[in-house]
Amino acid sequence: MIGGPARVLFVLAVAVAANAATASDRFVPADPDFVVANVRQATPDAELRRLIESWRASPVDEASAALARALLERAHSQREPMYFGRAEAVLAVAARRAGASPQTRRLWAQTLQYRHEFTPAERLLDDILRQSPLDAAARIQRASVRLVRGDFAGARADCAQLMASGASRAVALACLAESLGGSGRLEQAGALLAAYPLTTAEPPAARAYFLTVRAELAERAHAPERAIADYRAALALAPLDDSLRASLADALVARGKLAEADVLLKIERPSLALVVRRAGCTRGVERDRLHALAGSWLDLEAARGDALHNREAAMLALQDGDAVRALAAAEKNFGSQKELPDVRVLARAAIAAGDLVARARLAEWVRTTGFADAVTEEILGIRRGG
Repeated sequence: MIGGPARVLFVLAVAVAANAATASDRFVPADPDFVVANVRQATPDAELRRLIESWRASPVDEASAALARALLERAHSQREPMYFGRAEAVLAVAARRAGASPQTRRLWAQTLQYRHEFTPAERLLDDILRQSPLDAAARIQRASVRLVRGDFAGARADCAQLMASGASRAVALACLAESLGGSGRLEQAGALLAAYPLTTAEPPAARAYFLTVRAELAERAHAPERAIADYRAALALAPLDDSLRASLADALVARGKLAEADVLLKIERPSLALVVRRAGCTRGVERDRLHALAGSWLDLEAARGDALHNREAAMLALQDGDAVRALAAAEKNFGSQKELPDVRVLARAAIAAGDLVARARLAEWVRTTGFADAVTEEILGIRRGG
């Protein structure tokens, strides 16, 4: 999934809901080391203070967009979700004002996307593109949303139009290859990327996205070592991209390289996706600690009323051996997200639960869309194209 243009980069969080829980049902973390808030990171730097003061003095569109962008950048670079919540608060007002700029509305669409509110995000981007058909940034974002939702034909249309826009050539080609790959045209997608001489003239984020798509295509075509090499190269260019780090970890685990995956996932302030994956690489007390941490994270989302990370909930339930709970979470997740990890976790959950109906539904989706993935096909027991 692309997100302007890199993949979605950090875990989402929002402020506690206005109607707070009563004392009897307050959230209590299962893990005593669970971090509720990081007060140290709350102190803004000089540049951020300047942007805040400018916005307070005159909260016009330009000042709101500049502050929100800076807050989102810090949420990413510091892995601190509180900045995301602050950006969301600024944009919730600014993006709804009459005459809000496309830039401000794109940022608001990003926050909706980060919160997994894909339908309203796509509607907002539809509106922006109706008014400004040549807005390459909005088109990239809409392609991202469509890819996540499994609308490969819609994404392909957006990606094709990027070829004639001012977007990075590497991004446009990778976007088109990703949309082709989603509908099973792996060879065509791979050939498209192989024909492009990727160079350092492209921005690092663009190169990272290109390499990530190439890696996923190789992984789905059952070429894991080639995929791992490209994932590593992409992560070197975008070391803060947690979704990319998770993809590399998944590829390593699939090759039985749990120790390597564990080292890769052992970072400061990891996202929920990384915590859950690391729990699957460890044993004993550390595994129990990571499970408690991930469980507390999911419980907090539920207590706040946030959109749950159902993919991670399904993965965690599978690790716990609770196939029924895993399948429920995986099916709910698949209703909104259809990226490679979403397809695979649903396949694993359906088989683990022995649910023939769920397996048949997913197999039919694979056949209908043409989605090709060697691992999913092996799990479901179907032949490619069959």
